[in-house]
Amino acid sequence: MRYATAIICCTLLAFLTSGSVALSADKNTRPPVKLDQVPGVKGKYQLLGKADGLKGAKQIEMIEFFNYSCGHCYKFLKASERLHKKYKGKLLHKKSPIYWGEQTPYPAMAFYIADEQGIEEKFTQELFDTNFQLNVNIFQPRVLKLLAKDHGIEKEMMEGMQSSSIKSKVQNSLALAQQYKANETPTVIINETLKVTPSISGGSIEMMTDNLEVIFDSILNP
Repeated sequence: MRYATAIICCTLLAFLTSGSVALSADKNTRPPVKLDQVPGVKGKYQLLGKADGLKGAKQIEMIEFFNYSCGHCYKFLKASERLHKKYKGKLLHKKSPIYWGEQTPYPAMAFYIADEQGIEEKFTQELFDTNFQLNVNIFQPRVLKLLAKDHGIEKEMMEGMQSSSIKSKVQNSLALAQQYKANETPTVIINETLKVTPSISGGSIEMMTDNLEVIFDSILNP
């Protein structure tokens, strides 16, 4: 167990949380999903605009809107590795952290700070693990400070939390999510044209990953 997570277990019991506040894709409260169809592009998705140039594209740009308290997002962190491996050199995966309701913006800010330090993937994994394995509220600044110390970026994290540039990146992510109506996480936008979510794909991350593979294959094969 990492130094920081050990400290968290001993000193932050007051911040323990019992559940996730992110929207779940498999709840029965969701209305039926309307699907669209683009000629030659298989899979389940919603069309966001004109699909001109989508079929036969040389590269896939995948924007992923995610939330650090979302169980589906945690699973997709691992599941997406399959897509990275199969479409290496053809898949550009852009992550956009968002937050809901009374959640704080601090984890989303930490994402961009860690990205500037070149450790986003490691820090994102650490945040998810801390939330889901230790059941610790990662939306507390003290938790992020301890994790940043463990990764050697405590100074950068504290400075970044006051940075107007970092705050602007978070706001831009929220605005983009609103533009694409990303009211479920993860929401994946493909080449700014197609929208895919777990509920669109059938309910699970496994189904969504399989669905993305079908869509990617259809797009890349002329």
